[in-house]
Amino acid sequence: MSEQPAGGPGSFFVVDANNFVFRAYHGLPMLNAPDGTPVNAVHGYVQMLQALRKQFTPQYLVAVFDAPGPGFRHKLHPEYKQNRPPPPDDLVPQFPLVRQATDALAVPKLEVPEVEADDVIASLAIVGQAAGLEVVVVSSDKDLMQLVDAPEDRRRPIRLWDTMKQRLIGPDQVRDKFGVGPDRLLDLLSLTGDSVDNVPGVPGIGPKTAAALLEEFGTLDGVLDHAAAIKQKKRRERLLEHADAARLSRQLIDLRRDLDVGRDLERYADPGPDVPTMEAFFGPLGFRSTLAGAVSSAAAGRRTPGAAGRGVALPRMETPPDIDPAATRVWGRAERAELAAYIEALRHSGGASLWVVLSHTEPMRAEIVGVGLGRESLDPSAVYLPVGHRSLTDLPQSQLAWDDVAEALTRLLSDDTVAIDCHDCKRVAVALGRHGVPGLRARIDPMLASYALDPARTSHTIEALATDVLDHRCIAVESVVGKGRKQVPFDQASVDVAAPYVGERVLVTGPLCRTLDAGVTAGGETMQRLFHAVEMKLAVVLGQMEVAGVALDPGVLAKQSEELGTKLAELEARICQEAGYELNPESPQQLQRLLFEERGLPAKKKTKTGYSTDASVLEELALLDPIVGPILDHRSLSKLKGTYLDALPAAIHPVTGRLHCQFRQAVAQTGRLSSSDPNLQNIPIRSELGRRVRNAFVAPAGQVLVAFDYSQIELRVLAHLSGDRSLCAAFRDGADVHRRTAAEVFDVDEAAVTDEQRRVAKAVNFGVIYGQGAFGLARALGIPQGKAGRYIKSYFAKIPGVDAYMQSLIDKARRSGVAETILGRKRRIPELAARGAARSYGERIARNTPIQGSAADILKLAMIAVGEALADVSWAKMVLTVHDELIFECDADRVADLDRLVRPAMEGAFALDVPLAVDVGSGSSWGAAKA
Repeated sequence: MSEQPAGGPGSFFVVDANNFVFRAYHGLPMLNAPDGTPVNAVHGYVQMLQALRKQFTPQYLVAVFDAPGPGFRHKLHPEYKQNRPPPPDDLVPQFPLVRQATDALAVPKLEVPEVEADDVIASLAIVGQAAGLEVVVVSSDKDLMQLVDAPEDRRRPIRLWDTMKQRLIGPDQVRDKFGVGPDRLLDLLSLTGDSVDNVPGVPGIGPKTAAALLEEFGTLDGVLDHAAAIKQKKRRERLLEHADAARLSRQLIDLRRDLDVGRDLERYADPGPDVPTMEAFFGPLGFRSTLAGAVSSAAAGRRTPGAAGRGVALPRMETPPDIDPAATRVWGRAERAELAAYIEALRHSGGASLWVVLSHTEPMRAEIVGVGLGRESLDPSAVYLPVGHRSLTDLPQSQLAWDDVAEALTRLLSDDTVAIDCHDCKRVAVALGRHGVPGLRARIDPMLASYALDPARTSHTIEALATDVLDHRCIAVESVVGKGRKQVPFDQASVDVAAPYVGERVLVTGPLCRTLDAGVTAGGETMQRLFHAVEMKLAVVLGQMEVAGVALDPGVLAKQSEELGTKLAELEARICQEAGYELNPESPQQLQRLLFEERGLPAKKKTKTGYSTDASVLEELALLDPIVGPILDHRSLSKLKGTYLDALPAAIHPVTGRLHCQFRQAVAQTGRLSSSDPNLQNIPIRSELGRRVRNAFVAPAGQVLVAFDYSQIELRVLAHLSGDRSLCAAFRDGADVHRRTAAEVFDVDEAAVTDEQRRVAKAVNFGVIYGQGAFGLARALGIPQGKAGRYIKSYFAKIPGVDAYMQSLIDKARRSGVAETILGRKRRIPELAARGAARSYGERIARNTPIQGSAADILKLAMIAVGEALADVSWAKMVLTVHDELIFECDADRVADLDRLVRPAMEGAFALDVPLAVDVGSGSSWGAAKA
């Protein structure tokens, strides 16, 4: 998981205010105060500053501004920053307002004449570090990365925090970006120069070359002293000719760290906002929503670290955005130059919204039909780039070539200063990566933001979110592709009809992401961690797994299918013999007549077509008539054959020869992952025939499959959350928890526990997690309901911590309306306000979600940690996850190495009061790994 600043007591946050202002200006659409004054930068600045306060509650906080007028660097180099264009006319009047807003928020601010904000920030950072504080410079400016420091003595580090990407920048991140550590960054930047600030550097020396030179010669002086000995002619000549320019550049870039910024840090103590001052300032600007939220927060007292927002409803945009799909610009082959310029404008603005149209719902099989790009502050605000339309009116030569679009997207996505907003970013990343455009790392995915905020929503599509959050109704896809018999694939729709559809989704994405991100921020540190550090990071890991896929041996499945075909024929013959005539066991109508009319069995449930013959009904009837058992077996084997044995080979990718399922992040309300195309989560494992399906998942030559499976993770979560002494002790002792439970329930010594007693205890242990009552336990064990009830009563009597905890979950959910997982995922339970069966269902959700959802949270943390551990590994990769299990392909001779990387990541994913344990197995197939 990505590290974040600790914040709270002992922290000093130094904000690069200018960076905030420009990001806010370019990131938000124009906004005017009631008197007409432009205030979009002010509004965004205030939001970012308040979000920072809320997320980290710093003890000391200061916003640093550039002082007006030239500084000492202009005296050294009169051309310094002369290339920069003047600020936009509508931004100029906002600069004084930003300073006033800082005062209204009661945030300490500082500027020093004749030096830049960067020098002030550097000096403050040194003072803060000397005082023993955690120093966090809130900026992504590369010049400030010189300050990054991870001292080996007892001093605390200085790091940068990128608020847009929720990324902590330490020595490793600097080294990854530039190829050198922070201690050599000044020398590297002196060689490369900066065209924006008119810092000359050495022409033709880029970051990679500079890093290589510094690796060889150590320092800038070392490089320049040995320039004459460099073999590459042009490089040698440039270094010799521009040595003085490089030394001048070092003077311009080097940060002053000795300014008198005061040693008394109490002047920077964050007092929190003052409500009357805020009302007096923000009211005339029309910042009603910002003021209301800030005043509410202030009235409730300053947030303590770790507090989380309770609300789970999605936020709504106060004023719906003005979205005009018809304004979408369509650029074909003739507009390649405009596209190149637009990409640069997007990069300069610091952000973009992205929408990609695919020809297929499966990204690993889809072709790119077109790409939508845009930014509200630009003109045009949305463009559509058709590349694969095949309608009669859209000739290929009039559309952009994919290579041109791919090159443009690569430039945009490879610029890590650009924040990309993209709905269903994993799907888009997989499709783009397959077509030669890797590297999509979205800042905000509105689908995942919606899911994090409200997992109980029935839909997280962009159309549903636009309606509920922005009060905007999107163009329906049917208006583009038609419906019914007249429906055509999207690539056969005309470009002119498709463009407004795509452009609208680009235009919706920006305000949707801002509003949902504000909701995430309002949820406090817990919600921000859940969204940014878990769901958004997990999307990258899942995308990599989808691309990797898993190998499948269709021959194994064909053989199993043939065997099952024989068994099904035998079962059908047995059923017909018992019935006395030929019938189709797959027909509900024929089974209704056989069971309820002819054999007089009691009907349990009624459907629109008659009495139900679903599995739950048949299981109850099995004890009453011998014909029902074979019918159940036939149904189970028929489903196994049709769903897996016959269907999986057809899902093998024609090019890769592997199976590429889609992992669904935003479906299960508990937070668990699901999969589709094909669904591998429901492969049956209780029967031997079902388990054999896993034998078809195989390792390539020279490799094995390695399965890492959490051992009883939900019971361990239950032990942690309930704090029950008996359950916790069993896991800490490494005991057989089901045998220990059986000894408690049946009041016998562990050594005397029978296999049947252990089976009962196991059923009760897991039944408790799912809120199973006496009826369900009786059906699972095949025993009378009264006996099952006595088992449950005895269980709760002997393990009282679990009983008390389960009741507390229901009580808490009734008060709050939600169930909450270990990472703060909140699931709405409206059923608790109902009566009868619906309320009982709500109570089961209240008991189950914290346990099952917390186990899912831990697995997600583990997957992210494992993804980071394997980032530079070529001999193993994660290819599949099913429930609490992770499956890897690994070189046959590196299994022990994989174990050393994966097991600690999984067992250390989250600190419970009982140990997490992982079972590991390997083999030529998944089945062999689980043997």
